[in-house]
Parts: sequence; C-alpha cells; structure tokens
Amino acid sequence: MKEELKENILNTLKELNIDCKLANHEPILNFEIAAKVDEELGWTGKETKSLFVKGKSGKFYIYITTEDQKLDSKRIKSLIGEKVNIVSSDEMTEIIGCVPGSVAAFGYNSDIVDTVIVDKIVLDYDAFICSVGVPNMSAEIKTEDLDKILKFSYPNVLYLEKE
Repeated sequence: MKEELKENILNTLKELNIDCKLANHEPILNFEIAAKVDEELGWTGKETKSLFVKGKSGKFYIYITTEDQKLDSKRIKSLIGEKVNIVSSDEMTEIIGCVPGSVAAFGYNSDIVDTVIVDKIVLDYDAFICSVGVPNMSAEIKTEDLDKILKFSYPNVLYLEKE
C-alpha cells in the first residue's frame, strides 16, 4: 500500500503541475534525522507532521501540523464535533501502510480518509516539508499550493485556527 500511496502523491503533484522538490534520502523516522537531511538537501521549508487520527465515531482523519506542535484533541473536537486519538502503529500500518514518522499529508483513497484537518500554523511558512508515505522520500512544497493539493485530494478540508 505504501508504494501505491507514494504513486498517488507523485501523480497528484504531476497532475496539478505543482513545482516542488522531491528527494530520496536515508530513512527519516524522527525530526533529528529530518533536520540533518533537510540541511544536506539545502531545504528551508518547515518540517510538518501528518498524524493519522481516529474519531470516537470510528472515522479516520489526517491532521497536518508543524513538527513542534502536539495534537490538541480539544481544539480538534471543537472543529469536528468528536474527540480524536492517534491511531496505534499496528492499526496505522494495517490500514494505510505507513510506519510512524512517514504518514503522508495526502494521497489516500477517500473511502479510508475523506477529511483532512490543517493546523493554520503551517500557513505561516513559505514552504513545508512532508513525507510521501515512505521513510526514504520527502517533498518540499510551496505552502501557497497546499490548499489546491488538499482540495484535489479530499472532499473535506478543514482549517484549525491557531491558538
């Protein structure tokens, strides 16, 4: 499933003519390695993390924020009307094929995830860096293209106001 996800992401970027940087690199599973890889690549975008979360109803969401933010389930509950928790590693690998640290911001089939929640703090940066669903490949994308990508990828795009 990871390779299918990666291909979905690359196809989306191509179909939308998104001018971005893609790179293969050593596997990234934490932000210390990400910082090292970003420096080696000369990337200046803000590292983001995409969390695979599950609502109390059983519905899955992707939550996108910056590397230094935590999941604020109370703020998210006020936006979507239900409490969310991060999905366990085993369930995540089984459902979307990603290992922790390599969850992608987009590229999923809408029967699995049809809603993305974006922390507006991401919009404070000119570019963001994200996984393409595998630990050894990342993308640096202009933030101005984020909304276009997400609206193409998900029926529902929600923005979480900054605190």
